[in-house]
Amino acid sequence: MTSMKEIFAQRLLSARKQAGLSQDELVARINGFVKKTSIAKYERAEMMADNEVIEELARALNVKVEYFFKPISVAVTQVRFRKKADLGKRKEVSLQYEITSLIEGYLELERLLNESRTFSNPLREFTVNTPEDAEAAAFTLSRMWHIGYEGIGNVMNLIEDNGILVIEIEADDKFDGYSGFANEDIPVIVLRGKGPTTERKRFSALHELAHLLLVFGEGISDNDKENLCNRFAAAMLLPHELLIRELGRYRTSISVRELGILKDKYGISARAIILNALQHNIISNFTYINLLKFINADRMEMHIGANLRVENPTRFQLLLLRAMEEELISRTKAADLAGLSLDDLVKLYEYHDKPPYS
Repeated sequence: MTSMKEIFAQRLLSARKQAGLSQDELVARINGFVKKTSIAKYERAEMMADNEVIEELARALNVKVEYFFKPISVAVTQVRFRKKADLGKRKEVSLQYEITSLIEGYLELERLLNESRTFSNPLREFTVNTPEDAEAAAFTLSRMWHIGYEGIGNVMNLIEDNGILVIEIEADDKFDGYSGFANEDIPVIVLRGKGPTTERKRFSALHELAHLLLVFGEGISDNDKENLCNRFAAAMLLPHELLIRELGRYRTSISVRELGILKDKYGISARAIILNALQHNIISNFTYINLLKFINADRMEMHIGANLRVENPTRFQLLLLRAMEEELISRTKAADLAGLSLDDLVKLYEYHDKPPYS
């Protein structure tokens, strides 16, 4: 059984890492109330802090005192941390601790509401070695998840409805996506909330889904795995049969208007559309490069399509609102589970207009 001293040690380390602080920086933040050697001993469970120190640490790390005595209930394994550029080790570690904390809050909310969620990997017997295998896996999943053949209406809802936790975090544009398993068997996808276009978020969610579901053959490099996951995501959003139906079998050029219509209809970026068309020999490399130059004029692709689609994960929000409305948890507890300040919780989640009851 884990002792109180060990729980405090784990929680202190987690809070410090999530805050992105070194031990020296934490000492500075508490104005030298204790020395670095004491912090190190606390984190190694060699010594227990007294109440005054705990209160100082809680203030400095922006957590409640109770946080330090809450047993760790989540371990995240098989993590794939995808980033566009080097975040820096400290920032990456900080994000990992933040993500773990949010997963912990999500699972606690499920327990409070007695919510059950089941997950089964439909592709566990499917080995992927080639781009064609990745597309076949996408076709198989679409059939088993009853998606149909006209594209995916809401990617986030689809993933959540099939037993996978989807969480959004605030992070800079160096962060692209994250996937892993909580407590070994609970699949989790983490996306950047603000910044990416909806089309980019949909693609990233399906890319991370591929990492969770696909079984790769032996000897596949990490770079090739990324490419295969991209191929899977593109095939989920716009299978090549639909692409051929919409564009035709061979094209010498594609208009901006066509790209915009397809982008809005299927929720896939113009960049991904033309890459998909190139990979299926619908367009030549020359046509692809010319189209790409135009698309790259605006990284957000606001010059292509109506850009009206909005998509976010909703399951956690709905569970949290239910728990608050039924008075199963307080606002303070809700803020704690959501990893928000009380003020931010009220802004994001609370509705002040009560419905009229007869």
